[in-house]
Amino acid sequence: EPSGGSISIGARTLIDHGVILRPLGGFVKIGEDCSVNAYCVLYGGGGLTIGNSVRIAAHCVIVPSNHQFADVDRPIREQGLSMKGIVIEDDVWIGAGVKVLDGVTLGRGCVVGAGAVVTKSVPARTVVGGVPARTIATR
Repeated sequence: EPSGGSISIGARTLIDHGVILRPLGGFVKIGEDCSVNAYCVLYGGGGLTIGNSVRIAAHCVIVPSNHQFADVDRPIREQGLSMKGIVIEDDVWIGAGVKVLDGVTLGRGCVVGAGAVVTKSVPARTVVGGVPARTIATR
C-alpha cells in the first residue's frame, strides 16, 4: 500500500468526527469554507482536489483510483490501479452516502443526490442521482 503524500485543508473548512483522509502517496486538497461531514472516506492516490464552498454530507466515499481487472488469468490484486484523479469544483453539494469514482469531475455548482454512485463527470449546475448517477435536472 502506498505511503506518503500530502493533505491540505483551506481556511474555515470543517472536517467532522470520524472522517478518514488518506493520501496514499498522492494528495487530498480541500479548499476554503467546505464541510466534510461525519464518517466520510477521502483517498488521494490519484489526486483529489476539492474547491471552495463544497458541502459533503455524511458517509461519502471519494476514491481517486480504481482496480484494473481486464486479465482474467491474473488476480485482481496483481493488475495494478488506474489513478486518473478526481476534481470537485466550487460550490458543489454532495448528499449523504454518495460514492465518487476515479476520473470524475464534478462541475461548479452541481448537486449529487444522496446515495448516488458517480461514475462519469457531471457538468456545472447539473443535479444528478441514482446508481449509476444520471442527470435529474439543471439549476
